[in-house]
Amino acid sequence: MATGADLLVQALYDHGVRVIFGMPGSHTIAIYDALARHGGIRTILCRNEQAGAFMADGYARVTGWPGVVCTTAGPGATNALTGIAEAYGDSMPVLLIAGQVNRSKVGKETGSYHEIDLEGIFRPCTVYCDTAASADDGPEMVDEAFTAMISERRRPAALFFPQDLLAQPAAAAPTNPADSYEHRPLSGHALGLAAALLRQARRPIILAGGGTVWSGAGQELKQLAERLDCPVITTLNGKGILDERDRHSLGHARSARAKAALPHADVMLAVGCRFTEVTTWFWKLRVPERLIQIDIDRTVIGVNYPAEVSIVGDATEALVGLIELVPSQSSEWDAIWDAARQAKPTEPEWFIDTLRAELPENAVVVTDASEMALRMHTDWPAYAPRTFFYPSTYIALGWGYPAAIGAAAALPDRPVVCVAGDGGFVMTCQELATAVRYQLQLIGIIHNDSAYGAMKSLQRRFYGERYIDVELNNPDFVKLAEAYGLPGTRVHGPEEFAHALRQALGRRGPSLIEVPDEWRSLRVS
Repeated sequence: MATGADLLVQALYDHGVRVIFGMPGSHTIAIYDALARHGGIRTILCRNEQAGAFMADGYARVTGWPGVVCTTAGPGATNALTGIAEAYGDSMPVLLIAGQVNRSKVGKETGSYHEIDLEGIFRPCTVYCDTAASADDGPEMVDEAFTAMISERRRPAALFFPQDLLAQPAAAAPTNPADSYEHRPLSGHALGLAAALLRQARRPIILAGGGTVWSGAGQELKQLAERLDCPVITTLNGKGILDERDRHSLGHARSARAKAALPHADVMLAVGCRFTEVTTWFWKLRVPERLIQIDIDRTVIGVNYPAEVSIVGDATEALVGLIELVPSQSSEWDAIWDAARQAKPTEPEWFIDTLRAELPENAVVVTDASEMALRMHTDWPAYAPRTFFYPSTYIALGWGYPAAIGAAAALPDRPVVCVAGDGGFVMTCQELATAVRYQLQLIGIIHNDSAYGAMKSLQRRFYGERYIDVELNNPDFVKLAEAYGLPGTRVHGPEEFAHALRQALGRRGPSLIEVPDEWRSLRVS
């Protein structure tokens, strides 16, 4: 007879789960046994549960479907908390499956090992959180979690299963995975107001956020930009929704090209964008007074910038509605647009130029929080959605390499690159073992300045160069790579970097490239 664990595993499979990241523990060993007997879901063993949650996050970002991490109770689950909070901050659907103490002991404080109130801990950073009360509960809980995670704004969920219920016989229950999810109907009145404002605009501009990517609104976005004859800029999570080589694209909202154009815009259409602190650089972004904001989550509209017109709904559906109401028109962008397109970064960077030149167009680039990643926000040319990633709101240091593992596990036939600083990389460098274990096509690149570079910069600029706890003692990264069983290379300058990238791209399995801090003295014009 099926057990509670069997029902849970089958429900996950029915909802499209084919990979689970995590680590078995005594409270979830029944789940892992059920996974082994089921055979339809691949497991990826992480070396720390925080990294496992980051992996599930990376998987979700590249696939557009929830990533799943499984941990034991207590410290296993709380190790994953930072990863779940990261997913919550960036609006990513990540499902945590965790064990719990026996059902009769939940909430009793009897001294059971790994005992803690997991719902109380995870509820603030999940859209759905529940604990099984019987062995039969798994399918319904999975249904509820998936509906909550992906029906509107993407957010993580957490499900907890007492270990005794996982091993108990359970009555098979059907699961109800939805093929699609209904969105709340759009307001025709709001669409009409927005269309009227766009028709009156002389220099409209579109800001596309992560909501456009999750909605798959790329074609509609391009069509509306062509009708309005206007530029498109993006947030971090929206990068690539319009190919940055397209004539209408001015790249990231803080790029030199976008900054040159924004002061001249008279109306902004913001789609699936929350105007976060990172995107707006401490809310200093110059947003036109006449703002139309579209978002599936009504609670984010007008929070940081007042919206003249608010449209609550799915990005694609809203854009389709506007396309029907806005005829093709000319704008007054021509002279300004030409100048904006020619705007260049103040400090052109050979690292970015070389990496972009050597990588195939379909490569996925995952960046950890670092000084180089800050440059890549604005200067990395993204050619398609879901090809450039950064932990853009919660910004957990060490996220990059595990998230890249998740991406590489999801996309075995595409190269995946992680760009990290030395400080962040060391936080999760044990996951080199995971990349080697599964022979993932993953190139790790470490910019090594032997410091927490962003913090050192702040101490240099604002605290009289009093450097406190920002300078690091690092391992030899080439030897570290070799100790884990993958090739490591240290490069000096663009030619060596390009050669190392070509070698890594032609090699099966993971590689590691260290770029010492001398890149600062190798600017290109």
